[in-house]
Amino acid sequence: MSYLGELRQNIRPLAAASLGSGTSLPLFAYTNSVFAPHLVAQFGWSRSQFALVGLTMLTTLFVLPFIGRFTDRIGVRRIALLGTILVPLCFVGYAVQDGRFGFFLVVSTLTLATGSLTSPLVYTRLIAENFARATGLALTIVNCVPALLAMVLVPLVNWSIEHHGWRTAYLGLAALTLLAGLAAVWLIPRDTGAGHEAAPGANVPDMPAVVELHKPAKEDYRTILTSPVFWVIFIGMFLCLLQTPLHASQMNLMLVDNQVSTQTAANIVTIYAFGTVVGRIACGLALDRFATPIVTTLSMVLPSLGFFLLGTDLNTVGVISFAMFLVGLSIGAESDLISYLVARYFKLRIYNTTLGLVYCVSFLASAIGAVGISRTLAMGDSFSPYLYFVSGTIAIGSLLFLLLPWSRERARIG
Repeated sequence: MSYLGELRQNIRPLAAASLGSGTSLPLFAYTNSVFAPHLVAQFGWSRSQFALVGLTMLTTLFVLPFIGRFTDRIGVRRIALLGTILVPLCFVGYAVQDGRFGFFLVVSTLTLATGSLTSPLVYTRLIAENFARATGLALTIVNCVPALLAMVLVPLVNWSIEHHGWRTAYLGLAALTLLAGLAAVWLIPRDTGAGHEAAPGANVPDMPAVVELHKPAKEDYRTILTSPVFWVIFIGMFLCLLQTPLHASQMNLMLVDNQVSTQTAANIVTIYAFGTVVGRIACGLALDRFATPIVTTLSMVLPSLGFFLLGTDLNTVGVISFAMFLVGLSIGAESDLISYLVARYFKLRIYNTTLGLVYCVSFLASAIGAVGISRTLAMGDSFSPYLYFVSGTIAIGSLLFLLLPWSRERARIG
């Protein structure tokens, strides 16, 4: 089958994964930061206090391994449907909040947990099951959807907040996630499922796993956790992702700290979102053609310069926009890389189990990063020291990926 022919044959699982995960946590990373300045202003929360929202990532660490394991066992459809029902309720919770910061933290925690049920952690299994030659390109398409939506949605959400209030904007997002989620679940083909190690590019039945094709969870986790490849991915991603709160909940606050208006910050987010699209396309095409370690290293190192520039006093709109574009290039690639590295080095039988553990590093780094940002703001009321710090960790973490196996003929783990 040709490279593009594989895309044509599997258009339905590709559309389901794109729509489902594209209107879940990856999209919320863009929209959450739009609400931040408005909520901080209305409720009188301090910026150092609001930075602690990232600590909600820690509670999700207990959920992700179970979501990954259950997706391996019962398939994407059932897990995604549950998330589709629960996520809109979280946005309703945001809409009715009364300014208690503890309540906001609880709703944020629930959003992360339920959103993980419809995130790439679950939906990218459809790509791992059905693609072999065009895996990188398929993941690129899936991960471009939230950025493309954000380019339109972020300015629209900010406009809606300023003209109709943030409560109405939250309810609008609830309706969007419900309708898009139901459409995505409907698009999942009946002949895709979990529990089988199918031939590359072949679909597998949508039924509970056959017992003989599974090993006990203890044995699978031992296989994963004793693999050097897993730890290279884990540690490298941890160092690179300590910057996650800066482009999630803190993005608009960070940009406003560089002496731009909230609307200008929202417009710069559009440039950042465009960068994620470019990064995803370039990374996805490169992964299908070049050595995985070198593509991973080059893709992840770019924000090092971007965050360094943001930490300086070069506060012109042009410099800030260029810096955020560099950050976007890597953030776009990051979404492809996490799923691709697991599909590249681990068997489909334990794909979601492994991916759940790798996603834990993302949430762990985010939580630690949130504490670091909060302490930095409390001591100096400036993002600059933390921006310089993550610039260094990203450079070191990126180089670790050169230790990954280079041969495409290497047997997958598991």
